Amino acid sequence: MMRKIQILFLLMVSQIAFSQVKNTDELYKTAKKLDSLIFDVGFNKCDLSHYDSIVSEDLEFYHDKGGITSGKEAFKASIKNNICGGPNKVKRELIPNSMKVYPLYNNNVLYAFIQEGEHDFAEFYNGKWNKGSRAKFTILWILDGKDWKMKRVLSYDHHL
Repeated sequence: MMRKIQILFLLMVSQIAFSQVKNTDELYKTAKKLDSLIFDVGFNKCDLSHYDSIVSEDLEFYHDKGGITSGKEAFKASIKNNICGGPNKVKRELIPNSMKVYPLYNNNVLYAFIQEGEHDFAEFYNGKWNKGSRAKFTILWILDGKDWKMKRVLSYDHHL
């Protein structure tokens, strides 16, 4: 019985020690910057030039409406052709205060983090921005040397 209590206590302490970081934390600020590079610059402005440095070669992107995209080149082509290349431009906005960041450690060394949140989409047609869907997302970022790489993405619960 005492062993079970000790294990339960250690699990509770580890949850406190390695739970979501505050939005003032450096890791949160890093996640916010990476989010901006992927979406504000890449998705909204169609500038994919920096994707090579922040997207993993073996990226896996799971979308509840669009299926699976495997690999960096396929992801870049999907953004270029579907978001930036269609007749109607699409933009994404992060829902304020929805982003959460969870660090992942191995032997007390940070090796990755999970970013989750919600975002809204809009489409430009008939001369104005029109409300699209809202969705949830989860991104696994892996530390590769000194660089953060987007490794796994879940995009789900798209609804109007």
